[in-house]
Amino acid sequence: MALHFRRLHFPLTLLLAVVLLAFVQPGAVLAQNMTIAAVVNDQLITQFDLDQRIQLAINSAGLRDTPDTRNRLRGQVLRTLIDEKLEDIEGKRLGISVSSVEVENAKRIVEQRNNLPRGAFSRFLTEQNIPEAAVLQQMTVEILWSKVVRQILVPQVNITEQEIDAELARIQGSTGKFRYLVSEIFLPSEQGQRDADLRAQTQRIADDIRNGANFGNVARQFSRGPSAFDAGDIGWIMEDQLSPELGNVLKTMEVGTISAPISAAGGYYLLHLRDRRMLGTADPREARIHLKQILLPLPVTAPAAEVQRAEQRANAISAGVKGCEAMDTMIKEVGNPQSGDLGTVKIGDLPARFAGPLADLEVGRASQPIRSDTAIHVFMVCERAGTVSQKPSRDEVATTLGQQRLDLLERRYLRDMRRNATVDIRVR
Repeated sequence: MALHFRRLHFPLTLLLAVVLLAFVQPGAVLAQNMTIAAVVNDQLITQFDLDQRIQLAINSAGLRDTPDTRNRLRGQVLRTLIDEKLEDIEGKRLGISVSSVEVENAKRIVEQRNNLPRGAFSRFLTEQNIPEAAVLQQMTVEILWSKVVRQILVPQVNITEQEIDAELARIQGSTGKFRYLVSEIFLPSEQGQRDADLRAQTQRIADDIRNGANFGNVARQFSRGPSAFDAGDIGWIMEDQLSPELGNVLKTMEVGTISAPISAAGGYYLLHLRDRRMLGTADPREARIHLKQILLPLPVTAPAAEVQRAEQRANAISAGVKGCEAMDTMIKEVGNPQSGDLGTVKIGDLPARFAGPLADLEVGRASQPIRSDTAIHVFMVCERAGTVSQKPSRDEVATTLGQQRLDLLERRYLRDMRRNATVDIRVR
């Protein structure tokens, strides 16, 4: 069975697309300081390299560009650069190279993702004062490492039919349990690094995200696990597919939240729970409803007397209208062009203030009045079609198992490279 792994089809990640859109500071030219920041085996990372990457991280992650932010990011960014240098060294040791054709194809992907005309890659970088050589170096290492993974690690991933059968049987017995759509950020412990310092570093990243930084962009810049290539995305999983330390936290989280730092697997994790679905049971957010509404305009600046009148009328409609025919009659009586038949919609597509009350609203019963920024709404569900959360197919299970095994192999590979490397860090 052919397994289709994330990111191996397109070695270039979304990182460059984000970066090109993020650098919008005309005239921001970085000083070319060639001081050595670190030596990795016999390869140099200069202060110029480090400064450029810090600028990239700030812009793409949406962080405030302040001296404090730059100082705080310095260690995190330098460790990412060290990992990239190790990946480059390993690829060259294996005799793997990146052709000019592959780089040109990567440029075309960047152009397409940024709605740029073909051939505009270099011009766009110049216009934004982004040094093209640095961007191409990062791009080349990403392509190189993806080829290493494909050549060395993918052949080691062999998912048997028995393993797929066992996983399907486990899932079949999991009706009523949750599947979770999760992203992660992983920071491994460095030799000689205090646990308290690594935890504090992870907590600062969590704080940045809660203050508005994009989780996926932060993961691309700072996470040092394989999922960083995919903005931290590890896909749909069940809690028992993670280590107990991670699974126990995951099942307590609310959708849309970020975990506190979790100590596991020789480092610290942050989890982002993006969605949750119960296997084999109806998911109310997936239900499609035929919806009608009565809308009573009411701006937030309305005087108290006007608010009271609107609320009284909305309460009377809610209590007095029974059934969809009566709702149609009331819509005509209200005579507001914004009232009427909204057609069939999916509950999960509605704003949260409406989706919650409508998820369990009985067909033919008017909702309680719901206040929005501009009006008071009374809804009625005239038809409901629920859906059942589908169990994954055999191919999906095989791919998930294969991706998990590949990620584990890649983590070990990176860990061993770090342990065997000679790294001399010269800036703090």
